[in-house]
Amino acid sequence: MPLIHKRRIWWEPVPEATRYVIYVSKGEKIIDPANFSWENTPGIISKQVIGKTELVIPDEWPEFPSKPGIYHIAITSKDDVGNQSEPFLLSGVFKFLAPPSPSKAGIENLPPVRPESGVLPQPPMRPGGEIIRGGLEEVKNNKEVQNAFLGRE
Repeated sequence: MPLIHKRRIWWEPVPEATRYVIYVSKGEKIIDPANFSWENTPGIISKQVIGKTELVIPDEWPEFPSKPGIYHIAITSKDDVGNQSEPFLLSGVFKFLAPPSPSKAGIENLPPVRPESGVLPQPPMRPGGEIIRGGLEEVKNNKEVQNAFLGRE
């Protein structure tokens, strides 16, 4: 499973507000307060938030668009009778997709390094070119690992 960084949209509480509404639009469609029709604005999706002043995206709003880009956010306050404030506007880059994994990778044995280079030499190779390294418990309890780790035959 890829690691995707979440985004937190937050706002300061408004004493008279009983809930908040978060609106989102993407790209060139900037939310214009003069032409804003709240839930009826075409191309804008919204979510009501009750009892808190933040929203974690995408966890708490799965419908939030996942396509990468600049999104415009508007936050409004609503009171107990449904009166709603003008929008507070924000914009931000959102990207909820991880890049693909590398298509190729590998582990290779490299030739020993000369001590005069200032780099410590690699442990000696075992037959077949393997380097055996063990954790502390493995080294304590396993003579073969101890000998390989310490370079003894």
